[in-house]
Amino acid sequence: MKFLNSLRTVFVLGRVSNLPTIWTNVLVGWFLAGGDWGAELGWIIAGMSLIYVAGMTLNDAFDAAWDRQHAPARPVPSGRISPAAVWALGALEMFAGAGVLLGLTSVHLLFTALLLMAVLLYNWLHKSHAGSVLLMGACRALVYVGSASAVVVHTDSIVVPQLVYLIALGVVIYIAGLTLAARKEHLKSPGGLGLLPRLMLEFPVLFPLFSFQYVAPGPASYALVGAGVAGVWSWMLLTRGALREKLPRGIAYAIAGIAFFDAATVAFADWRAAVVCLLFFVLTLGAQRIIPAT
Repeated sequence: MKFLNSLRTVFVLGRVSNLPTIWTNVLVGWFLAGGDWGAELGWIIAGMSLIYVAGMTLNDAFDAAWDRQHAPARPVPSGRISPAAVWALGALEMFAGAGVLLGLTSVHLLFTALLLMAVLLYNWLHKSHAGSVLLMGACRALVYVGSASAVVVHTDSIVVPQLVYLIALGVVIYIAGLTLAARKEHLKSPGGLGLLPRLMLEFPVLFPLFSFQYVAPGPASYALVGAGVAGVWSWMLLTRGALREKLPRGIAYAIAGIAFFDAATVAFADWRAAVVCLLFFVLTLGAQRIIPAT
């Protein structure tokens, strides 16, 4: 029983219920760059997952003092794990993730370094600098771009397709808006969602339009674009309603929605990847019922 409690604490620290959305980020970057199914894709998913849980774990390490006042149920202030153990666990996860990416994949060194830097800078600055929401967005964006770089590593320069950069920019905007909303989670009276976060959270509606270039124009492709836009828009309406009624649930929906948006984006490059993304979307929603998303 003690082992299971400790394992749950590790899972809560790493927000592992959100991990399937990292996997779909990798799929989008990989397949939009022209990748195919293979072993390296699995190693990229493993490395990116380790860096994600490292970032989430270190978030609790950096925020230990703040959590004692505002979120006493978190693992550190509740006494379920010591601050030193959280620092050690987060560092181990980060080194392991970087080792997998650099040793077992072709993810470009530059993007790996930028991802690690963005994760650390965000955790260090996010409580004191409002602009750090862009760093949070950059962390997600670099998963897409880094995964894409592994496909084009045979070139002499970093020739990641422009579409991947465009999707990554959209992700920065979306995640920044989500982070702005999440900052109100522990307030006694969080109030409504401001205009800017609302607009930023709507950006993924454009993703299917961005990736439309992968297919030849025709009734079937137009129908696919329409279904993607309508699906993303519908989920965002549901998410906005949840954000108004119960902020933590709305944030969880917004995070899970990333996998849905990825499905609508990658469908034009590989339909099998889109189906997998949808399965991961459902998995995320189910996992969030067991391990809190935030």
